[in-house]
Amino acid sequence: MNGNIIEIFQDMFDKMDRKEKRYSSICKVLSIDTTKRTCQLEPINGDAERKGRLQASIELTTGIYIKPTVNSYVLLSFINNQTGVITQYSEIDEININGGTDFAVRFNVLQTAYNQLKSDHDDLVQAFNTHVHATAAPGAPSPPTPAAGIPASASTGDISGAKIDEIKLP
Repeated sequence: MNGNIIEIFQDMFDKMDRKEKRYSSICKVLSIDTTKRTCQLEPINGDAERKGRLQASIELTTGIYIKPTVNSYVLLSFINNQTGVITQYSEIDEININGGTDFAVRFNVLQTAYNQLKSDHDDLVQAFNTHVHATAAPGAPSPPTPAAGIPASASTGDISGAKIDEIKLP
């Protein structure tokens, strides 16, 4: 569809049945179908159980897929009388963005462990560069390792590029 955003929204609203009531409902998550990307919900107001979508399009593996925790509470917002989409979550088990296969990390924990590893490495390099072999033979001890004045180097590794500031984890 070509056109500006106003025309796109107007077309969308013209296709909608204006008699349908739009509302949201707080529901308890009873079960999750990860294949269909839906969940079975029990509204806390006593209405009949319903299914809710866990992402905008249940036919795609791209987009944002958020899997709530079973027995947690969600806000089910209806886009028509038949279709509800989860819009808020009390507890989340998984978030997948665009079918991603990489993992988010707790960067501060990773950075602490990495800095310790880097420090340990640098201590070993320092010990290696200053080590002198004693000799039982007459004469001066052998030169520090490595010979020919080529010292091992301290680590220059840096993991700061792996940090994603836009996603925060507990």
